Parts: sequence; structure tokens; C-alpha cells
Amino acid sequence: MSLVFETIHTEGLAALSYLVGDDDEGVAAVFDPRADVDIYVEMARAKNVAITHIFETHIHADLVSGARELSSRVESAKIYLSQEGGAKYGFDNEKVKNGDQFNLGSVLITARHTPGHTPEHLSYLLAETAHPSMPWGVFTGDSLFVNSAGRPDLLGEKETGNLAAQQFQTLRDYLALPDSVIIYPAHGAGSPCGAEIGDRLSSTIGYERPFNPFLQFADAQAFTNFAISTAPPIPKYYPLMKKVNAEGPEILGGLPRVPGLPPKAFKKAIDRFGPVPCSIQMSQSFWSSKTTMTSMKSCVSSSAPASPNSPAISSAA
Repeated sequence: MSLVFETIHTEGLAALSYLVGDDDEGVAAVFDPRADVDIYVEMARAKNVAITHIFETHIHADLVSGARELSSRVESAKIYLSQEGGAKYGFDNEKVKNGDQFNLGSVLITARHTPGHTPEHLSYLLAETAHPSMPWGVFTGDSLFVNSAGRPDLLGEKETGNLAAQQFQTLRDYLALPDSVIIYPAHGAGSPCGAEIGDRLSSTIGYERPFNPFLQFADAQAFTNFAISTAPPIPKYYPLMKKVNAEGPEILGGLPRVPGLPPKAFKKAIDRFGPVPCSIQMSQSFWSSKTTMTSMKSCVSSSAPASPNSPAISSAA
């Protein structure tokens, strides 16, 4: 038996997703998949495993979830979503609650409700089935990052105080794990989902315990003040994206690849063909471009179908 464990880093969004499984049993799961799901299909094929489970740690606000797309593509996998915190979805899913466990050969996955970034947020402990009480890793989603933690202010001012208090408790619960446990977050440096996320893509509880500034508070109010004051500006598309992911992104099927466009070429394409559906995966330099922001008003706000003569457009830094 060999553990299958792969990290997929989508650099433009600083997003991290994972494929984990057992090649002896020939099964695997994907955690927090991005919309471009070909990479998971190809990776599973290369590792001689079938994707049987697709897990989401929470309802994402920063990127289009690829869970439905991947499930449709492989046909062997069901989507597993949190039913905690009053979460509601507009598509079929398998309900996951705190404490639920899943076996992938020698890999035991245990769901833990870790609210704070969002009310429904789940993390997933990883252990060997032979040693279920000794986890070696945890998919922390957007609750705990390297050198940071998930922001609690994405649902508006009315919810921020309660979410911050929940996040404070969630982070203290992480500290109950052994120092050896490896944390695998859903975002790396550059993501607006947390403040000053560290450069490394993974860490350990033992390393974060003394060095992560969000783990240094003994008082919930002091933590709340720090979490809110250090949070970066909220991207304007986040509320719309969260709604799209809760309702269920449209399944697109095997669309042809399209070239990425730099800001000026992107604007010319928008001006020529009008608003069209587009995928935005970019760096901070792209976001800071005035040309980009002008074009985005047409791109993101449009819900009208593209003209048959309009090309699909993606952007690149």
C-alpha cells in the first residue's frame, strides 16, 4: 500500500486543493476542488485510483467550486458537504456532520465542525485506520492558515462578532491537537481570505502554536479586535460568488481551453464582444490594473448568455 497525497496549487487565486487516497484499494478523495477539474482526473489516472469522494470544507467566496463539475466528469464520486451552521444548498449532496468518518483504504477521514470563517465550516482530520486516535494531518480549509487564520467578517457586520467568537474557540481547539499534526490549508500567501498568510503551503500545529499571531490570544474580544483590524479589503465579487457556490455552479462539461489575456487585451475583447462569461484567475498586479477593474464591471455583473459568435475569455496576469 502507498498513500496517495497530492497538493494542487492554483497560483492566481492562492488556492490549495488536495487529492488523497490509497492506491492499494484504488480509491481517492478530492478536497476543495477548483473549477478546472482536468488536473484531478489526470492525476487520479496517473496514480491508478478512482475518485469516490469530493469534500468541501465550506461554501467558498473567492473561487467557483469545482465539486459539481468533477462529480459530473468522473461519475464515480459523490459530493460531501457540511450540514452544520444552517447551511443550505441548491444541488444534491451527501450530508456531513461533526464527527462523521470516512474510510479510504488505510486512510481515515474525520469531520470536525470548525466555525468562525463561516458558520458551516468543516475541517477534516487524517489518520491511519490502524491508529484512529492519532491524526497525522488536518485539512483546515479557511479556518487555520500558515501564520494566519480565516477572516470572520465575510457575512456582514451583524454576523462578524459571533463568527469571531466562534473562530477564537475553533483556533483553541486546534491547539489541542498534537504538535506533530501537519496542517493543510485551502489558501496560501496572497489570498484575501486571511491576513498575511505565510509563504509555506503547509505547516504543523507545533510550529504554528508559538509563531502564528492568531493563536496568541487568551481573550476572545482581543482576538476579535485583532482579526477585524488586520483583515484585508473584501473583494467585491465575494458575496456573488458565495451565492453561486451555495446554489450550485453550472456544469459546463468538457469545454475547450482558451488562452489567458493580459489586461489590455482582455479589455479589448470585452469592448469588442460585450459581456461574456469568464474565468478570473490572476495575480495582485492584475487586480490592481485600472484597465482590469473597468472591464470587470462588464464581465462579473453580466448574467446574460454569450453570443454564439463570442469567444470564451479568461484572464491572466
